[in-house]
Formats: sequence, C-alpha cells, structure tokens
Amino acid sequence: MKVAIVSDIHSNVEAFARVLEEIGELGVDRIYCLGDIVGYGPNPVEIVNSVKEKIHACILGNHDEAVIDEPRYFNRIPYEAIMWTKVQFSYGQEENLEYLSSLPSIVREEGMVLTHGLLDNNMCYVDSTDDLMMIFDGMGERDFICFGGHSHFPSVWVLGEDDLKPLELESGKEVELSSGAQKVWANVGSVGQPRDGDPRSSFMTWDTTERKVGYYRVEYDVPTTMNKIRHIPELDNFLADRLESGV
Repeated sequence: MKVAIVSDIHSNVEAFARVLEEIGELGVDRIYCLGDIVGYGPNPVEIVNSVKEKIHACILGNHDEAVIDEPRYFNRIPYEAIMWTKVQFSYGQEENLEYLSSLPSIVREEGMVLTHGLLDNNMCYVDSTDDLMMIFDGMGERDFICFGGHSHFPSVWVLGEDDLKPLELESGKEVELSSGAQKVWANVGSVGQPRDGDPRSSFMTWDTTERKVGYYRVEYDVPTTMNKIRHIPELDNFLADRLESGV
C-alpha cells in the first residue's frame, strides 16, 4: 500500500488544493493528515470540509485543539488567529467542531505511527536526538516508521543497529530504506506554512510494502493566500509575509 502524509495545512486552501492535485498523480491509496488543519490562515471552514472529504485519518494538532478548547501557550499573533478562527466556527458549524473534537492524538496503522508532535503530545517539538530516542522507545515492536509535523521543517532520521542518521531528501524522489533500518522518524513538513526557507508546500509518501519514503515540494498560488490574510484585520500581516519567504 502507498500512502501520502500531509501536515500543518493551517487554513490554506490554495496550498492544500495544489497538494491534492500532486498526490492524485502519485497513485496513493490513502491520505493521512498529522494535524493543525486550522490556525494562521484565512479559510478554516473550507479546509475542514476538504479534509473531512479527502483524508482517511487525521491527528489532532495543537491549533485544532485550541479552537475547540482554549488557546494555551500561544504568543500574540497565533493567539489572535485562533480567536478569529473560533468565531468562524461559531454559527452553523457544529458538525465541523464535532469533527475536530473527534480527532485522536495518535494513530497506529500498517506499521506506521502517526502523531503531531512528540508522540501523543501535540505541543512538544521533536528537535533533538533525545526527542528522537524517546519516540523510538515509545514505538511498539510492530511500529517501524513514525510520521510527525508541528515544526514545519521536513526531515527523516533512520535508527540503525549502531547509529542514528538523517536521510538526504530530494524533492520528487523516493528512497528505499535499507534492511538495517530499525526505526524511522519522518517530519513531513507543512502544506500551508513552510518554515525551512522554501515557500513551496511539503508532504511525503510511504510505500508500506517496498519501504520507500518519498519527499515532495509543490508550488501554489502564494499571492492569493497572502492577499486574503491581509484583508482580514484579525490576522497579522506577518502571517502573509512569511508565506512568501517560507520562514
């Protein structure tokens, strides 16, 4: 089975539409989302409707949780975006709120572990070897690869018998993992708000049979999304500017 994994769409319909087009050409069987469907961007209702239709399973991100609960540990700009997003779900959106409330913090399928941040903690970033080892220790015997998001920075780390090494990523390429790979961590990056200096949307694929991980970057209509954000007073212009630079 071949699957696609997306994350951190952040209410960006232009980016998500282009990613779905690209995924449609790859012949995948399922699409998974690792959370943060909403937050930051200008089209939260449209994004949730699209995710409900297109995604096989989705994880609860910290921005999704903030919309259905209360925003905690957010600075001013994301906090204001969350509060605006909550208003968009205030009227006639009970079904979408129920969908967000139903999302799990972790999913295990086909040897995959799907999470947003540090396993079932959607607020913690994976940014050290200690974090990686904590993830590997938390994976079961049948779990081979763990996919996460949250940092908006794509990377793949492979644990072998004697070492832990990053996998070199090249857009549009699939890499077959060696027989010596014991556990794998893959951050799929962000669809709607990349932060690694590349403004193109990011996502990955995984072939459960051939053990191949694919990495993809997709251009989308950034100016349209930026213009939408700038016309919403509650969304800071910084959220538009960073889409252009990808930081």
